[in-house]
Amino acid sequence: MIRIYEATEPSDLLAEAFARLLPQLSERMTAPDREAVARIVASPATRQLVAAAEDGRIVGLLSVALYDVPSGRKAWIEDVVVDAATRGRGIGEALVREALAFA
Repeated sequence: MIRIYEATEPSDLLAEAFARLLPQLSERMTAPDREAVARIVASPATRQLVAAAEDGRIVGLLSVALYDVPSGRKAWIEDVVVDAATRGRGIGEALVREALAFA
């Protein structure tokens, strides 16, 4: 079973997940360092959604970017990545559904 939740605090687990998963999104991507992870999680302009396996290992990530314009608050989805070893199980879809519910 996969649990989807919002990462609200920086952690070694989250930093490791960025380091492991972002290169799977694009081989040109470099993982943010621990300070950058803290800034990302603390940013009021984004939310980081995490998909975790039963053992707690993070197997998917999704960022929701938020911004305000005269017509209201808007959101878009960025950086959706699911670990290659766990693809095809609906994890990406679950992350997107959670992001849509959040937005």
